[in-house]
Amino acid sequence: MNRPVFFGLVVALLFLSSGCSTLSVNTDYNPAYDFSALKSYAWLNNGQISSSDARVNNALIVDRVRKAVEQTLATRGYVKTDSASADFIVSWLGAIDKKLQVDTIDHFYSPYGYGSLYRAPALGGSMPTVRTYEYEVGTLIIDILDPDQHKLIWRGTGEDRLKGNKKPEEVTKGIDEAVAAIMKDFPPAQ
Repeated sequence: MNRPVFFGLVVALLFLSSGCSTLSVNTDYNPAYDFSALKSYAWLNNGQISSSDARVNNALIVDRVRKAVEQTLATRGYVKTDSASADFIVSWLGAIDKKLQVDTIDHFYSPYGYGSLYRAPALGGSMPTVRTYEYEVGTLIIDILDPDQHKLIWRGTGEDRLKGNKKPEEVTKGIDEAVAAIMKDFPPAQ
């Protein structure tokens, strides 16, 4: 394969992979609970959350998460009702944390081919290059609770790297996709 074609393929692959989500999802549930009996739900505290982080605890985010969860549950046949007659209670939590990524690039080439993994600069080697990046990770937790005891029966967690300066439509789309991915396995197959 000639060099320009190979370079073009690499650039195309990088472009396509840059749009991939970094969303990771985990679920846990009580295997002894009978999820087949669930038909209706209600929100705990009307879907409001108690968070000191203003980026999560604001009316815009609360409404987007509630709407995404309600749409997902409606597509599965669950009906929203009052808490007195609900078969399960829904709650959610959100957080944004800062994380640090450290990349170390070790240039271990020598004039004679590959050199050792580390060679002192005085001996013709080079020092590794270390780069650090700070980024934000958003976490969304959706809880399903037993209505009588308010005991957790199912939990879905999604975590994704956040990108700044998004338009409202992009934020809504991101929340919708995260909720759909988190709730993909609700109710659990038994």
